Amino acid sequence: MVETNKTNLEFSRYGETNQDFEPAPISDNAKVVLDKRYLLKDDNDEIIETPNQMFIRVAKALAKPEKDYGLKDSEVKQIENLFYQSMASLEFLPNSPTLMNAGTGAGTLSACFVLPLTDSMEGIMKAAHDAAMVQKFGGGTGFSLSEIRPTGTPIATTHGKACGPIAVLKHLSSVSTLVTQGGKRDGANMAVMDVHHPNILDFIECKKIEGEIHNFNISVGASDEFMQAVKDGTEYSLYVKSDPADSESELIEAGKLDAREVFNKIVHGAWSNGEPGMVFLDEVNKNSPVRHVGRITATNPCGEQPLLPNESCNLGSIDVGKFVIESENENTIDWDRLAKIIRLTTRFLDNVIDANKYAIPEIEEMNLGTRKLGLGVMGFADMLVKLGIPYDSEAGVEIARKLMEFFKEESDKESRDLAIERGPFPKWKGSKMEKDGEEPLRNACRLTVAPTGTISMIAGASSGIEPIFSLAYRKHNILEGETLFYVDKNFE
Repeated sequence: MVETNKTNLEFSRYGETNQDFEPAPISDNAKVVLDKRYLLKDDNDEIIETPNQMFIRVAKALAKPEKDYGLKDSEVKQIENLFYQSMASLEFLPNSPTLMNAGTGAGTLSACFVLPLTDSMEGIMKAAHDAAMVQKFGGGTGFSLSEIRPTGTPIATTHGKACGPIAVLKHLSSVSTLVTQGGKRDGANMAVMDVHHPNILDFIECKKIEGEIHNFNISVGASDEFMQAVKDGTEYSLYVKSDPADSESELIEAGKLDAREVFNKIVHGAWSNGEPGMVFLDEVNKNSPVRHVGRITATNPCGEQPLLPNESCNLGSIDVGKFVIESENENTIDWDRLAKIIRLTTRFLDNVIDANKYAIPEIEEMNLGTRKLGLGVMGFADMLVKLGIPYDSEAGVEIARKLMEFFKEESDKESRDLAIERGPFPKWKGSKMEKDGEEPLRNACRLTVAPTGTISMIAGASSGIEPIFSLAYRKHNILEGETLFYVDKNFE
């Protein structure tokens, strides 16, 4: 049992259990999604649980860690009921691996990981192995290709020449093709390459042909130096290690490129087929709460969560469209009820870290060390419709700003209360926050705005913070060939 300070455990901050609670209705489309991917099946592939039983299973599994923090059985049951009602109401849903795997005794509960990729045969093969283990149970993986030596570089040990980062990327893609995530969905990956890598032009165009490396998103890691050169219309430097076999060796200049030409190629690729994206690595690291632990060089597959090597993040999203008080005069946001569910789900996601099963020991060590969470939103466009505010208006931007500021305030409060109750994240010591004298936090990160692809379909919500792009549409050839038809509920 973990020693805890329970003086700060006030259940009132999470709201009351509704004694007359009824689960929210599940739409026909949501039922198809749940049947295909989420509900437990027996050895004959027959479904053996209902959506409501899934929520009960997940709530029970995620309340279980409470006992390790000294809560009484009655208190654990109270937390379990609150967790259950938050999900069964479809007001909150955790990321897919949690819904799929919690309470089953198998599989990870986290959706996103970043794995190290070092410039050696052992490093490349370990990355491939670890990715397979993560994706086997539903996780997505991100990699930085920046450490891989350029194509054609001599290799002292074999007297051969390096195949280069694009060949390594294709190898990782082939491994991912072999491993369907949790047996339920295709593997998802992200590859990032530093804009100063000598093979950057090859990387920008490696997905030029539609369908190649189909299970990877790619992003260019942009630096302040590069962006300044774009503004100035000048060249910028490419770098390699002075000794490719030594990861600690100094960087030396290996050439120059015209920054605007490189930037234009990135823009053209993004316009042509959405690849590559850009991640501003210097800015990411300036704002990293754990800079003392290491430098962030990659993100998870959808790009919303920059992570250190071997870090993972547990995601969950609140359907903010369900927190609008509708009246004859003016619809308003129910801030009090929203505060309670932000608090509750921050606790839920912290419990995921303890209930999790980790594919490799290195991920477990890092995840327990920083305890990063990714609480976010879905249904934002639905909220704006109910409030009568256009998405592309200054008022819409102001609501978004106010909403996320509120999410930050409430999740930070909860993380600080959890730090009092359970202790701060172990790598708190030495962090900039600790040195600045800030109050300890349980979690190095608390928020993420995720795409919420399938969980928004289950919740019947607009996805993430995206606008409603059509009032009637179909999702074609998804879920192993299904076609789902949608008419937006706000206009039915």
